[in-house]
Amino acid sequence: MSGSRQKNLLLLLGALVLIAAWRYLRPSNAGGAAGNLAGPASQRPGVDEEGDGPRRARAAGAGEVKKARPGDRVSQIHIADLDHVPALGTGGRDPWRFVDPPPPPPPTPPKPRELTPAEIEAMRREAERRAEQERLAAIERAKPKPAEFNLQYIGHFGSEATKVAVFSDGKKEFIAAEGDTLDKKFIVARIGLESVEIRFVGFPDWPAKRVGIGRR
Repeated sequence: MSGSRQKNLLLLLGALVLIAAWRYLRPSNAGGAAGNLAGPASQRPGVDEEGDGPRRARAAGAGEVKKARPGDRVSQIHIADLDHVPALGTGGRDPWRFVDPPPPPPPTPPKPRELTPAEIEAMRREAERRAEQERLAAIERAKPKPAEFNLQYIGHFGSEATKVAVFSDGKKEFIAAEGDTLDKKFIVARIGLESVEIRFVGFPDWPAKRVGIGRR
């Protein structure tokens, strides 16, 4: 704050103090005057024998300044408050502090739709069908199966009446005519021009497997 402003404030404060002192001190003198007015009418100022004293007293009172009363309130000014500089506020949002907003609440799941009797019946039938399929598959898996044919068909030789097929397991060759058994597991059922039909020992009802030249 500059010196000129402080000087003006001090002058204003001094004027307010003088006014307050004058307003508080004036009623005490007025009280003494009021006591004097309580005496005889001839001794009170502004009243004479002719009876025109009250008129002149009223005329004199009309020009007087309104006096302060004991109950009047006088505001007080503190120099320290005038020089006080308010500190920066600490409330509100700090622009240098970043806080992630809370995640939104999860959406409310929709209420499940009630199934109709027809839908319930269809679901029951589907469950029965799947259960039956699983039962049959389990029975099929439990059935014994023939060994997998693992020989390679190389070809055949001989006449049409005496065809002989040649097979190999990668280490040695096997020669068999129609009706012969290979490795006690496979039966050469038929020898064709470029393929043979193989059946399986112990599984007469099992479908025959056709094997081409160069295949297993």
